[in-house]
Amino acid sequence: MPPSRPRIPVPRPNFSKSRPTTATSTGVRPAPARVNGSALQKQSQWLARAADAERIGDGVEAELCRQYAEHWFRVSRGED
Repeated sequence: MPPSRPRIPVPRPNFSKSRPTTATSTGVRPAPARVNGSALQKQSQWLARAADAERIGDGVEAELCRQYAEHWFRVSRGED
């Protein structure tokens, strides 16, 4: 039997996606933070976030928050 050669470890590639640390560096928005409470409380909290986003001049974020508020309004009415 021939002498065995020592095995050299081969580095494995890392295929996992790294998450961006800031939204502006890659243009990808982070997921919105969770809002706790009933459906109507969630709706009012999302509307408040939309107003805050409008105040700082972020129209896209404001519209996103309004869409979440509309979703929770429909949930409270039993439409979704």
